[in-house]
Amino acid sequence: MILLALIVLLACAWLAGRLGRRRLQLAGVALAVVAVFAIGCGPVPNLLLRGWQAPYAHRPALDWASGNAIVLLTANANNPAGGTPEPGQAGYVRVAETMSLYNACRAAGRRCKVLVSGGDAYAVGEPLAQVYGNALVRLGLPAADMVLESRSRTTWQNAEFARAPLARIGAQRVWLVSSALHLRRAEFAFRHFGISVTPVRADYVRNAWSLLPLAGNLSLTDHALHEYAGMALYHWYAWRHRAEASPEAATLPAN
Repeated sequence: MILLALIVLLACAWLAGRLGRRRLQLAGVALAVVAVFAIGCGPVPNLLLRGWQAPYAHRPALDWASGNAIVLLTANANNPAGGTPEPGQAGYVRVAETMSLYNACRAAGRRCKVLVSGGDAYAVGEPLAQVYGNALVRLGLPAADMVLESRSRTTWQNAEFARAPLARIGAQRVWLVSSALHLRRAEFAFRHFGISVTPVRADYVRNAWSLLPLAGNLSLTDHALHEYAGMALYHWYAWRHRAEASPEAATLPAN
């Protein structure tokens, strides 16, 4: 997203130069250079990430109910040549956090089920729920305590399709595991569908400060802007969903 925007900006500056708009060309190039340093050296990603992740910086107290459901939201996946699909780097952190929660729940003598949510969004040939479920089983999670939801391809669908399995589990408390950067949007979606969750962050990302632009800061800015845009979209989804479900909408004549 950021790289594409910079390319478009530089292309516009080049076009302005071809049209004889020298000042506009210089302004475009200067703006691109300032953007690269503001983002790549750390200020912009720091501004975007700091407040967005702040509510999830600290993990919540493990106040277990008698029955608990841990919802693992899948991330990326890899499909090594000649191997089988496996969670990506961000995914393994979520797997580890889920397993830690499950072990703590069982150590407290409480009932706990793990709901793994995710379809084949990365076209690895297997639903992400199954890929992550396999990783959890390898770490010792009993298959009997795991439920797979393999239809969802977005966070919105994660929440929508979680309602039925969570109702079957009948948990008094739902723990939602994802990255700190992703949890705000995920929590919004789950609450929209009437699922009260306790968010638990796995990884927590931070920008790096540097005198020269770093590719990592550009990538973090891309991820942060994706979350901001996704939250705006989900607010629109929620508004549309409420409008369609309102009694007034139901009584409107069909066109």
